[in-house]
Amino acid sequence: MKKIITLTLVFCLMISMSLTGCVSSTVDEKATDENNEVTFLGENATDDEINSFITAKSDNPDRVVLKYASTSADLNGQSYLRGCREFLKVLKEELGDKIEIQYYLNGTFGGSADAILGGLQNGNFEMSDWPMASFAEFTNAFQPLDVPYLLKDMEGAREFYLGQAGEIMRQKCITDTNIRPMFYGIIGMRQMTNSKNPITSPSDLKGLKIRVQNNPLHIAGMKALGCAPTAVSFSELFTALQQKTVDGQENPIETIYNFQFYDVQKYLTLTNHLCALGTIAVSDKFYDGLDPEMKAAFDQASVAAEEYIVKDITASESTILEELKQKIEVTELADDQIAAFQDASKKAWPEIKSIIGEDYFNQVVSAAGLE
Repeated sequence: MKKIITLTLVFCLMISMSLTGCVSSTVDEKATDENNEVTFLGENATDDEINSFITAKSDNPDRVVLKYASTSADLNGQSYLRGCREFLKVLKEELGDKIEIQYYLNGTFGGSADAILGGLQNGNFEMSDWPMASFAEFTNAFQPLDVPYLLKDMEGAREFYLGQAGEIMRQKCITDTNIRPMFYGIIGMRQMTNSKNPITSPSDLKGLKIRVQNNPLHIAGMKALGCAPTAVSFSELFTALQQKTVDGQENPIETIYNFQFYDVQKYLTLTNHLCALGTIAVSDKFYDGLDPEMKAAFDQASVAAEEYIVKDITASESTILEELKQKIEVTELADDQIAAFQDASKKAWPEIKSIIGEDYFNQVVSAAGLE
């Protein structure tokens, strides 16, 4: 009887260990090489595991060290940044110990266009995430993206930048700056919040002081909608809203939520007036100097990052919007209401075209079939 009991316990223990092993391999989804080093991470990896994998040291004497600079504190906070991290993860999976990626976060190299774009040009670091709108000090390549209601939703924006228009903008950026945007990543459609009243038509904006970026195209577009655009740095925006220096602001939904603007604003309107895009930028000289294997890995990582962002932001914004509805009054505009905003904004298009350069604007718009 004792032998039977012992054998039964051993059999149960073996089943338990087998099941435990199966669960562990499903959760971890890690692949390792002969040295037991992680070479691949699955979908269930934690943020810490992903960051540790990306920044793992390499003992390869021929490794290429890639310094990644970001003004963000981490690459976990929103879809676009998670997409940038996906780029780095795929790059590491493809190249292994042939590269060593080093993080320099929280504005280590500075936070201005001069510091980031100039830093890429000067070889201070190899890669950085950077919004397209903030290239304007160096090139007008991406200024068509700042034309209000040229792009009306994320689906249209993706069709725009994946087509000939996106390639024209990329090549102009390279020509003007020697900086290569590796991909277009959607940060989100820009929406309006304010502390005064619901916005359902351009007339509701009259007299409202709305914070905008210090961008002449954004300023012209918001003036056409009837408000008083006021340039305020992003770092000072929450305080400016809290102290009523400005009545409202416009940003993508993830930004509105992550920076808790709902604490100092009462109304959110889904105006979809601009699509904010960002990229991982590298020096074109650096990219051209890569061997074919590395260049192919960079290109593959670019495709993976763009696709990751589209999938991630679609799910993220849907969830966040439902949470925002518990904190702030949300107005979703009907098609005829959106049309009123579009018509009003087009009053600014002649001025905007002259700022961009009418020939270049027409070239990009024509390539996208938006004439």
